[in-house]
Order: sequence, then C-alpha cells, then structure tokens
Amino acid sequence: MESEILKLEAQLIAAILSSDVKVLDQLLHDELIFVNHLGMVLSKKEDLAPHISGDLKITELAVLNQQLHLFGDTCAVVVSKNIRGIYLDQPFENGVKFTRIWKLFNEHWKVIAASSVSC
Repeated sequence: MESEILKLEAQLIAAILSSDVKVLDQLLHDELIFVNHLGMVLSKKEDLAPHISGDLKITELAVLNQQLHLFGDTCAVVVSKNIRGIYLDQPFENGVKFTRIWKLFNEHWKVIAASSVSC
C-alpha cells in the first residue's frame, strides 16, 4: 500500500506542476476539505479553480521530506516542500508543510482532506 500511495503522491505533484485538472479531479475526492496556508477552507472546486483559470502556475515542487502513516484503508501523508510559482502574475517561493489524508474507495485512493502551513 505504501508504494501505491507514493506513486499517487508523485502523480499529484506532476498534475500540480502541469495544472492537469483531469488528473487532479481523479485524485481529489468530490467532498475534499482543504485548509490552505492562509487558513481558508476550500472545496475541491475552489482548490481547482486557479489551475483551471491559469491564475496559478507552479514551476517547482521540491520534496524535502515525506512521512506516510497507514491506518487500514486510510493513509496520512506529511510532506515538506519548497514551492515556486506565479500567482496572479506575482512570483512566489515558499516552504510549505502539507498533511494529506488518502482514503480507499472501491479500490481507488482519493485525497479526502488536506492542510498546509508555511514553514
């Protein structure tokens, strides 16, 4: 299971870097709850919106460290990343720690909850 989650995490990173909304839509649960680094609670639709509009372009996502914790059909991933990109035509670079909760639904893993904090 751990190797499957690691593959999905890699797919997620690739989809974020390319703003591949189709892949992101497949990996994120329809009822996703995401608390971003500003403390805002976002739905899946709200999380995908800047990728769809082109307002957000992530140019680099470097994994600094990653931990997985399995709980049966649920997995918590804690990962620190360096992120570079452009949001609303403004370049940015941040260190961010993410917690993502993956859950197995009918043989398909989906992110059901996520949060991020600046670090």
